[in-house]
Amino acid sequence: DYRLDKIDRQLLYELSIGTKMKELPNIIPMSMTGLEKRKKHLKVIFDVEDNDDRELILKAKEKGFI
Repeated sequence: DYRLDKIDRQLLYELSIGTKMKELPNIIPMSMTGLEKRKKHLKVIFDVEDNDDRELILKAKEKGFI
């Protein structure tokens, strides 16, 4: 059971189109620390152990979130 809010979905989308993490606070109204925590939480939700964002994006696409 995956429960993602609007910010989680927006974070996944921005990562999928190649937006850099340092640019995200200008797009999503959150601090860099908050965004990093969200991304780490998403990796736990999607069971991604790799530090590479590509794996997270692939899993999210597979589950239909992107």
